Amino acid sequence: MAKFQKMTWYEQQKRRKSNPFFRLLDRSFRFRLLIAIMSAFILLALVHRFEVCRAKNYSPECQFADFPAVITVGNVEAFSIMAAALLYILERGQRKQKEHIEMVETINAMRESGAIRSVSRILAIEALGRDGIWFDGQDFQGTNLEGLEVPDVRLRNVNFAGAILTAADFRRADLTGANFTDADLTDADFTEADLTGANFTDADLTDADFTGANLSGVILTGAQLTGTQIESGFRP
Repeated sequence: MAKFQKMTWYEQQKRRKSNPFFRLLDRSFRFRLLIAIMSAFILLALVHRFEVCRAKNYSPECQFADFPAVITVGNVEAFSIMAAALLYILERGQRKQKEHIEMVETINAMRESGAIRSVSRILAIEALGRDGIWFDGQDFQGTNLEGLEVPDVRLRNVNFAGAILTAADFRRADLTGANFTDADLTDADFTEADLTGANFTDADLTDADFTGANLSGVILTGAQLTGTQIESGFRP
């Protein structure tokens, strides 16, 4: 039986873009505002109908009795709160995109400043990874990313040369062409990862786990392999 995998935010956005309604919803604030106002009015009208019908013991004529009463001064506050709440929900995609931009800026700022260790950078990489954002070609050379958790993330041709990645979680990650030269990967987990063409020259792979990983074309020249779990029969 195939294992169920939750759709990432990025995958959800790709699906939304194929739908004209959601595409317009994501691009137009005015459209989102209109939808919020219309939805708030409908919800308020339904609540008003329920109250009127309950007062009339749910008689058949209650459905259209005193309908204009829904538009009253007393309902303005409730309508405003409801419309604002719905607009906030509809704005979730835009807030998420802003968060992603800020995370990318954090990663870039840490690289430009030459900071070796940064908890903010680690958290940003993990959060972007969970949302399905790719890191193809990113440069994390010489950085401290101890305990990094990026399972299922695409990290093709990423430069991790000289990086500290002890106890890192790369399960099922796409690390095609990644450069781990001289990196510290003690206790790292590469279970079922795609490591096609990855370079581990002089890397410390003590107690690292490569169970089920694709090791086609992997370079392990000079790597420390004490306690490393590699599929039997593999030859670098």
